[in-house]
Amino acid sequence: MLLILTNSSDATADYVCRRLAGEGIDYFRLDTDLCAGVLRLRLAEGRVTLLTEEAPLEPERIRDVWLRRPKPIQVPFNGDTGGSAHTRAEWSEALEGFLAEVPEQIWMNHPARNAIASHKIEQLTRARRMGLLTPETLVTQSENEAREFFYQCHGQVIVKPLAFGYIERSDANQDTILYTNRISESNLPDLAAVTRSPTLLQREIQKEQDIRVTIVDRDVHAVGLIAKHSDARQRVDIRRNNMSGVEYCSLEVPKDIRESLLSFHASYGLRFSAIDLAIDKHNNWIFFEINPNGQWAWTDLLGITDIAKSFIKSFHR
Repeated sequence: MLLILTNSSDATADYVCRRLAGEGIDYFRLDTDLCAGVLRLRLAEGRVTLLTEEAPLEPERIRDVWLRRPKPIQVPFNGDTGGSAHTRAEWSEALEGFLAEVPEQIWMNHPARNAIASHKIEQLTRARRMGLLTPETLVTQSENEAREFFYQCHGQVIVKPLAFGYIERSDANQDTILYTNRISESNLPDLAAVTRSPTLLQREIQKEQDIRVTIVDRDVHAVGLIAKHSDARQRVDIRRNNMSGVEYCSLEVPKDIRESLLSFHASYGLRFSAIDLAIDKHNNWIFFEINPNGQWAWTDLLGITDIAKSFIKSFHR
């Protein structure tokens, strides 16, 4: 059986579940946000079991785990904040105890592998060691270093977040998306902001197109994304404007790049990853970052890829 760990509002899981059902693949979808209301967990005589509405689920029945997008467990609020937090913590510990019985190698991907692969600084240094081209990068808290880097790159510099690209605020309407942004001469007086925390600056790549490479085991899917500014330059951050105006095309990855990406992906012990790159004006493939649990279904739904087919093949193995 395939165990899918996600949440009740995951549209990508909805899409894959429809495909799995069409292929007759046996799966159980566990929406972690709702599990406290529909599951029971039991440990007795050395055997741990999830009691579901369909049938008991033991770890040894699980052939694959797809770690998609689980969310925190929700429990009824009885007016006691501390008590509710305790109940939620007990549920989380119980579920994690059950999942700890499932061998790491059958996960796509195990949470520990996702965590190891999620640090931009380490990604860039590893990618360089493994022969991938990366942008010239500076991480600094020095205003003077940042300014020197700007002039060293002839004013062609971008800034991007190191950790999260989203700021949640008390009023959800005031939440902020942090895009990759170009630094211009007029921004130089604001460089003192880098003293607040380590800040990632990169020489801007003169992109012809952005590339999203999705890897499922050894299947490689590459999509080119083109969106031009009015000055005919590729959009600094392809995600802007809800990706409106983006043109898509399927791409063949050159053999040497493909093997380097597969080796890089495998070096983290991943079975799935989404990798962001760009092709520059000299036809170089430039690595930006790897997301071990990135989005992908939108290119399937646009008819550009069939990544779901690779998932089905992996779960059939």
